[in-house]
Amino acid sequence: MKKSTLLFVLVFTLSLAGCSAANDNVVHQDGNLIITNYSDYEITDITITHLGKTISFSPKAIKDTQICYFTIDPVDDYIYTISFVDNNGEEHSQEFTDNFTEDAQILIAIQYSDGIWTLDYDK
Repeated sequence: MKKSTLLFVLVFTLSLAGCSAANDNVVHQDGNLIITNYSDYEITDITITHLGKTISFSPKAIKDTQICYFTIDPVDDYIYTISFVDNNGEEHSQEFTDNFTEDAQILIAIQYSDGIWTLDYDK
């Protein structure tokens, strides 16, 4: 019983993550954590973790202003880490603390400039 419950929770959590790519014709998806890749380079394996546990994951590759949408349950002062794998197979991560509500969206930008990857709030 515990295994089937855990499997259901994992499948449900993964179903709440999604990335849009131009060839998929995705216009918008629901989510309160929205990550945009502003580089020309492809990134994959976007992962959201909290206290060392994976909360959400998207293996899909995105680049050039493509977006990943994630849904985090409403919570205050939530400490989480966003990580991704770049086009050279290197992993990058950044820790954030935010208040998630049903109405607010947290926007995160991934950028590449002068050989450096950065994750920061999207302005």
